[in-house]
Amino acid sequence: MKAILVFLDGTICDTRSRHPLINTHEFFRRERMLEDRAIPGSVKCLNELSQKYEIVYIGARPVTTGSVTEEWLGKMGYPKGPIYLAESQEERLSLVKEMVKRFDFISGIGDRWDDNELHAEIGCLSIILQEYAGQWDTVADRIDQHHRKSKMVENRIHLKGKIEGLARVCALLVSKYGEKLWEIYFDAVMKMAKNSHEMRRAEDLASFAQYNLDPNDLRDVAKWDDLLRAEDWQNNSVYGLQDFELVEATKYRYVHKLTRCLYADIWKEHGKPAIGYQIHCRTDVAWWDHPAWNPEVRFEQPKTIMKGNDYCLFIQYL
Repeated sequence: MKAILVFLDGTICDTRSRHPLINTHEFFRRERMLEDRAIPGSVKCLNELSQKYEIVYIGARPVTTGSVTEEWLGKMGYPKGPIYLAESQEERLSLVKEMVKRFDFISGIGDRWDDNELHAEIGCLSIILQEYAGQWDTVADRIDQHHRKSKMVENRIHLKGKIEGLARVCALLVSKYGEKLWEIYFDAVMKMAKNSHEMRRAEDLASFAQYNLDPNDLRDVAKWDDLLRAEDWQNNSVYGLQDFELVEATKYRYVHKLTRCLYADIWKEHGKPAIGYQIHCRTDVAWWDHPAWNPEVRFEQPKTIMKGNDYCLFIQYL
């Protein structure tokens, strides 16, 4: 799970009622610190973000205030998360250098330029809000958009490297073993699909039930596919690499087409779309024909971009 680094004072904690006590022992007294107010909107936003990300807190406070800081966060209703405290910027920079070994930060949220320095050190999206009055209603969307773009870039880089390796190796294998190589590969994928059928069936039917959808109604299957693409994008290795368009969805027939496919684009760049077809397209039948969630469903794929068509056509029917 990716993480978000959140600064305390000025970002989520309004300490202004204690400011007359700065440089006195009263400033960090427990009773005084528990009187601090939460910055409006921050509790709701961080609880929303905590459903997808780990929240990590950092503050310019003595380490000895760790327990009362944790108590205050709980009292205000903030999500739980590890707390790191250091009074100087140099100490906080040292902290984040160690923290990146433990956390995969997607973003940092602060209210001062030196908070931005921490974010630069860990290489994440830096969100600097107005001190004590941050616009928290925009934060979740900014992080989501940044994360989606990062995921697309990550998937593209991974795919390009994967296909570059496959293009070299598979071309050599085909020259040595001929087209029978693809029959062996296809049989292996079909066997793998068969061996995992029962496990996938249980998982898929549980997913249909979660969304209150019927796997015997292909209108619901179209909705299910859409939901999975929309909600599981963080774990989807194809996210951002293909564009889908619904053609038809009736109780007995579900048709959609793929209008853009980076797989096909990269294989064509290597001049080997025929190999790409054997690896990525021909084997679609293993998962789409007699699928685990409903073995009565059949599948046809009359068009594919790999074979020179303008789009890929996926047809499932009862």
